[in-house]
Amino acid sequence: MIIEGLKMPEEEIFRRFGNVRKKMSEKDIEVLVVFSGPGSMRYGQRGHVLYLSGYEPYFGNSMMILPLDTKLEPVLETDSASYFPPECTWIKNQVEAGNHIEVIKDYLADNSLKPLKIGVAGEYSVSPLFFQRMIEELKPAKIEIVSSILEEERMVKSEFELECMRKTAQIAKKGFDAAAAFIKPGVIEADVVSEVERVCREHGSQFFPHHTMVISGKDEKHLEYWWNCGRRKLEAGDPISIDYGAMYNGYCSDLCRPFIIGKASDKQKDVVKILVEAQQAAAEAAKPGVLGSVVDEAANKVMGKVWDIDKGPSGLGHGVGLEVHEWPFIGYQHMEDDEAYRDTVLEENMVISMEPMMFFSDTGDFQIEDQFVITKDGGVRLNDIPQIIFEV
Repeated sequence: MIIEGLKMPEEEIFRRFGNVRKKMSEKDIEVLVVFSGPGSMRYGQRGHVLYLSGYEPYFGNSMMILPLDTKLEPVLETDSASYFPPECTWIKNQVEAGNHIEVIKDYLADNSLKPLKIGVAGEYSVSPLFFQRMIEELKPAKIEIVSSILEEERMVKSEFELECMRKTAQIAKKGFDAAAAFIKPGVIEADVVSEVERVCREHGSQFFPHHTMVISGKDEKHLEYWWNCGRRKLEAGDPISIDYGAMYNGYCSDLCRPFIIGKASDKQKDVVKILVEAQQAAAEAAKPGVLGSVVDEAANKVMGKVWDIDKGPSGLGHGVGLEVHEWPFIGYQHMEDDEAYRDTVLEENMVISMEPMMFFSDTGDFQIEDQFVITKDGGVRLNDIPQIIFEV
């Protein structure tokens, strides 16, 4: 059964609520307060409320309250801009943005709830002062940070989510095809961006989860400022890296392919061949029960046989879903002061991006990026985009 206008099977909604409530029960959480901020490249700012409600904040924080008691309705506080109609969510009980604490107080009073423990997910979207107010004004026996409930839940994808991600990869493939037909000497990078995004929107992309990156030439300084690129005019012989994603039903893709105007040199072809081999080695290692660091090491081992690279963590990839950069992160465990980047044990049906890359001054910047779903036999690619240099 599909809830009209939401493209979300009812059983998928029940699955999410059921899984989250099970984790709440394990932690003795009677009421879960969930926050999300506006869309961001920073993990955790966009997806928690969206995952549970179908609603994404546009401006300011939104909040959702989910009770453990299944007889009680959850409540959704829409953001301060109120730009989305009620049909954007399956949560019937909605209140306009205002005072978060008062909304929580009213909800507890209206439902005669006196929880001993309140859980908070998405604490990175609100200030520390807010927690002080929760303690002082709500006076629960305990407030516990439990963002891990939703982080862990969102890491493992359902078949519905996987199908959405296959679809967004199909849309993104159209963008690469459009770029191959459009690129020529004299075109500027920004025009390629426009053409890629135009074609993807034409084929159903709702948005673009991060900057559409079209970076050309062999000047390393230019490549370092990828977010500020756009005005360089393409020249014959240019290597070009296109890194972008499409979005379908809220789910993201994150893909990268190299292009060249003319014919690729043998060295350029060899670089891409090694990157593909490194990615494939990582995919073969990406099985349930394996640490993300092991997957990272598998890619490094292949590249290290050929190139003099740092044998430390490479930052091979990251989870992808409702956010383009989400849990688990692969090869970032050296960032010890941020729990999000912890070395995670992989599980079946997690989706991870793997993006080995290499720069040489005589070849340019090359990267191969794809999403893989974790299976018992290793990572399976969610697209069929050729893993080659596109000669245009």
